[in-house]
Amino acid sequence: MKAFHSFVLSIPYLFLKKIPYAWVFVIALWAWPPVVSGIFVGIILLGLWFMVMQQKAWEAEIAREYRVLYRDQPHAPVTYQVRNFVLVCAAGALIGWVADGKLGLSSLQWTLMLIGVMLLYKDAMLFGAGTVYLVTNKGIAVRYIPGHVDYRLFFGYDEIRNVERIGPVKSLPMAWSVLTPQRKILENGFLLKPKKLNGFTKTIEEVVLCPADPEGFLKHMPPSISVKEAVTR
Repeated sequence: MKAFHSFVLSIPYLFLKKIPYAWVFVIALWAWPPVVSGIFVGIILLGLWFMVMQQKAWEAEIAREYRVLYRDQPHAPVTYQVRNFVLVCAAGALIGWVADGKLGLSSLQWTLMLIGVMLLYKDAMLFGAGTVYLVTNKGIAVRYIPGHVDYRLFFGYDEIRNVERIGPVKSLPMAWSVLTPQRKILENGFLLKPKKLNGFTKTIEEVVLCPADPEGFLKHMPPSISVKEAVTR
């Protein structure tokens, strides 16, 4: 199983995100019986399966190396997701109506093609970036997927100076790396401050996390990490 997980994690996420383009061929080549379209549907399902397995493989790798104490998977607000879904469907229907007959495709085909590609390819933009936090005995593991690349990060407790609660933030400082479903900090945010003056890495200075259950998240943090109360910004 470890070898399989290593293989799955070695597949570039950018490559997997190209697979949804196969939806264009599903619709454009549709005919009964849908043999050709069915092959492309199978390719899409295989790609989606690998995306799911990458998440499971990453969590399994973290669990093998550390003791996972808590898992948190925040999501964008439901109202935000529903609004974007409705807008995509409406835009797809409108464009499909205008493009009816173009390239030999019907209005319905254009509509399904556009909606499908947007939902599969622009999912992070429409429904929020994929975000998972794992609180372990040695640090905080984060998998963050804001688009076509996935970031697998680990912030050891020996690297964290303290954690600062933050409330709603109107303007994000340049030094902050916001690893949340949305690029907005509405509430219940935590700012991880590094011990090093130049940040955690050359590109990551300070880190913002917004867990779905802030108190559950903090409960599993070690007492050696001090938590400062919210600071108005």
